[in-house]
Amino acid sequence: MVWIRRDHVCYIGPDLGVDMHSAAVAVLSIGLDAPLTLETSGQGMITARSVYAPPRTQHRVIAPEGRILLFFVEPARNQTEFVAAAMRSFIGPYGLDHRREDELLAAGRAYAVEQLVAIATMSAEDTDRRIGRVTADIRADPCRVFRANTAASELGLSPSHFLRLFAQETGTTFRRYQQWARLMYAAKGMLEGHDLTRCAVDAGFASLSHYSDTFHGTFGIAPSDALIKSSLRLYADP
Repeated sequence: MVWIRRDHVCYIGPDLGVDMHSAAVAVLSIGLDAPLTLETSGQGMITARSVYAPPRTQHRVIAPEGRILLFFVEPARNQTEFVAAAMRSFIGPYGLDHRREDELLAAGRAYAVEQLVAIATMSAEDTDRRIGRVTADIRADPCRVFRANTAASELGLSPSHFLRLFAQETGTTFRRYQQWARLMYAAKGMLEGHDLTRCAVDAGFASLSHYSDTFHGTFGIAPSDALIKSSLRLYADP
């Protein structure tokens, strides 16, 4: 099952055999039925029941036994930092053993995603209102090309200040956030049964290959393979 909502994206299901990848957003991964292994580019193989990977870090989750839960954290700085702060220990940038792991396991096994989100982000605050307005505009119209100069001018900031503030508040870059919003728009259409080429073009990608390459770089699997390897059920906001 996949949930694509304004504030979160969540997957519950089997290991899809993904390659190493680097998501634009932070990811909390939980082995619902057994511990999982996080393969990293710098810290090797890490085994735990719950692991946290910050935005733009090369990794992949291996879970040969049972289901995994992947919670992609909406790039609001306080929300991302709140999830990271809930991990009991770190190896490099990767967090291990969420302090409320048992509650997250129970929510995941029951497919109670709203409860899971509440547990994982219950004390998170919104980003800076100025940046929050920009991210909301991007999510509302993901196929539009947003320019840093224009966005900065509308907020009364210099482009360099705006880009620093955006990265500080979201944990990712202005460009990668736009990429993430487009991916979510295209993925929603894909899971609704639309043609992949149409999904790519409607989301603002230059071509199907551009969409496929970006999807693979973010999730470690091509969109066509994701559809073949699983029977996904979609829950999404209108």
